[in-house]
Amino acid sequence: MTCFYNSGANRSTVLLFSVALVVSGCAGSFDTAPVSGAVYADSSSYALQSPGVDLSGRWFHDGQPTKIHMEPDGRSFTIINEFGQRNSGYMAGPRELVIPSLGIRGHLSHGQGRISWSNGTEWTREPSAYGRGPGVGIDGRWFHDGKPTSISTDADGRNFTIVNEIGQRNNGYMAGPRELVIPSLGIRGRLSHGERTISWSNGTEWNR
Repeated sequence: MTCFYNSGANRSTVLLFSVALVVSGCAGSFDTAPVSGAVYADSSSYALQSPGVDLSGRWFHDGQPTKIHMEPDGRSFTIINEFGQRNSGYMAGPRELVIPSLGIRGHLSHGQGRISWSNGTEWTREPSAYGRGPGVGIDGRWFHDGKPTSISTDADGRNFTIVNEIGQRNNGYMAGPRELVIPSLGIRGRLSHGERTISWSNGTEWNR
């Protein structure tokens, strides 16, 4: 609609005409765009908007493949664990996942590459996601009770071989940024003190 103003009209006519234009929508109409990435106070109504978080695809738990399928609404999803069990959940925030049927919550971190679940487990995008940094860092000589041991990692930075103080060799893998697993021995190790100590679940320790 085109509006015309009569410059010769008196002030009262112009004022009344302007008011009429505002009411009729001719002068001054504003389109308010929704705010992207909005987080709602009510977690049950949370919906991811652009830029959104896409968790769909393959994940890993202790080296075993898992999966997440996001629904088109960008909020609801289904997880499939390493045993093929399926559970539904929803996003309670841009980095918060909730699985009501399991009574657990997950926190997304590391550039959407890690989910830390409230039951103490972690999922990663790729099995080597953690191993490449910490895995490479554990290479070399270690000591157990003053006796030399060693760890050597594979090219993928996730798998490794340990050699204990009596020369026995066992293979393992990185299950997290500070978690080592030796399946053949049934033990796990925890890195600490700037990656200079490994506390094994059998009560022993290796030190740099």
